[in-house]
Amino acid sequence: MRFLSDLFCRRNFLSLLLLPVFWLLLLSRLEAQSREAPAISLESPYNTIYVHLYYLQTDSYEPAKAAQTLFADLDSATLVRRAIMLKQIYDGLGLYVDLDEIPRDSFYVDSLSRKALYRPFPLELPEIYVQRISGKWYYGPETVRALPRLYEEVYPLGADFFLRLFPRIGQKHFLGLFLWQYLGMLLIGLVLVFLHQFLSRLLSFGVRRLSRSRLYPDLVSPDLAFKIARYLSLLLLMALLKLLVPMLQLPIEISAFVMTAVRIFMAVFLLMLGLRLWDVFVLFLTRKIRATENRMDDQLLPLFKKLGQIGLVVLGVIRILQLMDVNVTAIIAGLSIGGLALALAAQDTVKNFIGSVMIFIDRPFQIGDWIEVGNQGGEVVEVGFRSTRIKLLDSSIVSIPNGNMANLSVINRGVRSYRLMNLTLGITYGTPPDKIRDFLAGLKEIIAAHPATHKENYYVHLTALADSSLNILFRVPLLVSDYASELCYKEEILFSILHLAEHLGVDFAFPSTSVYVEKLPQSD
Repeated sequence: MRFLSDLFCRRNFLSLLLLPVFWLLLLSRLEAQSREAPAISLESPYNTIYVHLYYLQTDSYEPAKAAQTLFADLDSATLVRRAIMLKQIYDGLGLYVDLDEIPRDSFYVDSLSRKALYRPFPLELPEIYVQRISGKWYYGPETVRALPRLYEEVYPLGADFFLRLFPRIGQKHFLGLFLWQYLGMLLIGLVLVFLHQFLSRLLSFGVRRLSRSRLYPDLVSPDLAFKIARYLSLLLLMALLKLLVPMLQLPIEISAFVMTAVRIFMAVFLLMLGLRLWDVFVLFLTRKIRATENRMDDQLLPLFKKLGQIGLVVLGVIRILQLMDVNVTAIIAGLSIGGLALALAAQDTVKNFIGSVMIFIDRPFQIGDWIEVGNQGGEVVEVGFRSTRIKLLDSSIVSIPNGNMANLSVINRGVRSYRLMNLTLGITYGTPPDKIRDFLAGLKEIIAAHPATHKENYYVHLTALADSSLNILFRVPLLVSDYASELCYKEEILFSILHLAEHLGVDFAFPSTSVYVEKLPQSD
């Protein structure tokens, strides 16, 4: 604890913050001393870009020589201003020109356009490029014309905004930076802190108002609304900081470091904002799902939420790696090969996962349905990534891999609109025909009187003269939704049939065999 308190005391903490700045300043000094003055030959993209940057450095400031790299029908004073603009655009955006990566071939040809031109930053500044004109390499007329517009985009308030703000005390030099730059950084920090406090509260109120609806007035909690407002505020402040940092005119190494950090923080805050907005969307889906009768959606919602969060995090990490100049394509290719090897090694797991996806898409059953799969039958209690759990009649749980479920025939008895009661009533051969007709009429009255029977789609008929009985078909649909009610109603109907048979004197037959002896054996 003593170490942490010493480390984060005011002086040490300030030193930790300034250490990267001092280190970058030292590197920039050493690099400037290691570079020699170039000859103005303009024979290659390397020489042209080197000449332009070298003669605009503090220790070798000759803007007229730097302006020789621009090719345009303009006077010399305008070309000088445009050359300075180009350097300030690089510095303001934090774009560090690595001279070792610039081609030195006089006959260099761009691989995409197949033209003699070279773009130092094809993604950030596609309008800026050098091209071969009359055997030499220049920043061409199109690039020179685009410089004022790009300059206004990078410096909306002017590159000398802070210098004009602190005209007298700002010219002093201290630890590699001018005093006006330190004052500008302090002013930016104070403005950002004030705006963050103000925007967090204002946006929190706005988010709560926008999230309220007539159906779900309390969908977004105050804590979630404040988190959304806070990340939105931080995102807006990073965008503002991205506009203000170029006006400090920091050394290119420091500017590149700060601008990269700002872009990374913007990606992080955008990711956090996306996750919070995803939570709001999931809350909305939860309210919608609770209003439906499909219980499978309740099982699917947590999976859907996790997949969305994983997708957002993956996109955010990829963006951050791109900002850190990491070769994301190589990483994705490596992960693809590794994923293929893993899929081959875990085929059953992949098969079960695909089966889970198909169950959620096709929805052959839902939680609580009574299903029969193969020789197993029971109530569905859970559908997971790997298996489906079914509760059998004896309350034991059986887990069936979803890969097998996708290949087997599933009988879903939970979606039946009625349950069928199918009986064969056998009465004795000694029953008179009139009594049989009365018994059939009584069976139909039982169906008509019972509240759970279908009053149209039923069958009560004398159907067969069997070996030991007269068979009557009694088939009637029962309008019930669960197995317990089905058993209860069947019991009521069976008791009604027994009372009717007793009242009419109808006897039920049972399998029997009659033996006739024509002649008895004589005894001795």
